Parts: sequence; C-alpha cells; structure tokens
Amino acid sequence: MTTFTSYRVFLSFILLTVFGNLSGQIVHFNKIKWEKEKITSGLVWKSSHTILNDSIPQNINILIINIHKRELSLSYNPKENKLVSNQATANGAIAAVNAGFFNIKNGGSATYIKTGGLINDTDTAKKWTKNSNMNGAVLIDKNGHVTIEPAKSNSWYDSHTDYQDVLITGPLLIYEKGKIPLPSTPLAINKHPRTSIGKIGNHKIVLITLDGRTNQAKGVTLTELTDIMISLRCKNAVNLDGGGSTTMYIAGKPFSGIVNMPCDNKKFDHEGERAVSDILVVK
Repeated sequence: MTTFTSYRVFLSFILLTVFGNLSGQIVHFNKIKWEKEKITSGLVWKSSHTILNDSIPQNINILIINIHKRELSLSYNPKENKLVSNQATANGAIAAVNAGFFNIKNGGSATYIKTGGLINDTDTAKKWTKNSNMNGAVLIDKNGHVTIEPAKSNSWYDSHTDYQDVLITGPLLIYEKGKIPLPSTPLAINKHPRTSIGKIGNHKIVLITLDGRTNQAKGVTLTELTDIMISLRCKNAVNLDGGGSTTMYIAGKPFSGIVNMPCDNKKFDHEGERAVSDILVVK
C-alpha cells in the first residue's frame, strides 16, 4: 500500500469516527430561538418553548455553568423528601435541579450517593445494588472539578475521599464524545420529562430540563435526549431522575423560583413540583 493510499485510509477512518460521534444531532437545533439571561458571573440561563423533530412542542430550560466561577455540589436528605425549591432556598442556591433517583414513599436515594465527603447511609453495597440503568456517575472533587464517567463499584467510591460528592445515576448517554448503547427499557424508550447533566470542554457544565406529559410538552426518549446533549456539544453526559421529578430552580424568579413546568400535578404550569431526596446546587 502506498503512503498516499495509507493516508487516505487513515483520513477516512478519522472522518468516520468524527461523524459517527456527531451523528444524531437534532436537526435545526442551532435555529432554536432562545430566551437568554445572564443570571450572574459564570451562570447563563437559556429557555425555549419550541418544536424538535416532530409536531409536538418541547419546553427546554438550560443552565450553562462555568465551574471556574461558580460552585456545583450535591445536597441530600436521607430521611425526608422535600421540594426542590425548598431545598435550594435552604442551601442558599443561585440555581438548582433535581438530581438522582430516590424512594418516593420512604425517602432516601435509590443509588449510591456521597455529599460533602460523607456517606449518610450505611452498608452501601447491600443498600444500593447494581442496576443496568444506573451505569453512570457524577463526581465532584475537593477543587470543584466535575467528572461524568461510567460508574465504578460502591467500595471504590467509599475509599476515594478526594471526591466530595458522588452520585450514581443513568443511563450514561455520552462518554468521551461517543454515544453509549442504551438499554431497551421503558425508562429509555418512552417519552418522559428529563433532567440531564453534561460537560462541555474542561470547565463548562450544562444542566437541562425538558418538560413532558402534557399536550404542550411531550418529553423525549433517552435517544432523543442524547442527541440534544450532542447538539449542545457535550463530550460527556448522563441522565438524571426525570418524570415528575424534573425541576429547575433559579433564585428570585416567580413561582418560588421554578422556571420549568414540573408535571407532578399533570398540568403545564409551574406548580407541579415533586418532593425529592437530592438536588444539584449551583452557588
């Protein structure tokens, strides 16, 4: 094989890799008309009531966080579920979204969680067993650096004290710019309201909510959510708890700071907040 032919083969491989990773971007996503507001230094809020890929409207809210200027952390109450707005206010948050999966009836996280360097639940290996959907992790170290990666064992996170905050969640959507195969479960294939976290570059974090379960916001599948996160240029992204839990809070905004349309009241309004066990807090 000649040097020129070898180069063409190599170039073709690179192009296929790049376009393979980028495939699935939402058509006309860059033409969405966003309402945009700088909340404070290092925090921008974008929102749109728009149409994506079908004739059903979607209601999207996005927080873009510069972690060199803002702090992201987890807040968790293992004993009592509380509204996102109440938890955010108690934490002095500038903004917040719901975070991990939890026990609606009895409270407490349904997956491994560490906050402020502490594990508030005992016997983590027994309490939080492996789940095919929960294959991703959100990690925040002592310096505020955020990592989104495939989940490791509970014992690994128990022993690594450099990570102050740890949340096992999922499914993992994107890792190192590559799509992660999704399970064929109702969680993945049905349209639901969604909350997700993604990472752009080295110091920008995206928190997104997409409302659903009403005729004004249908929600998305996890395949569609992955494509949205790709369209936002995320190199890593993971699904958070969704459905009636999907909530975004910004301090000082009307409706107790709730800017999306949480659907736990089955209405397209700001009043349908669900009490949850844990939230992601922006300060």
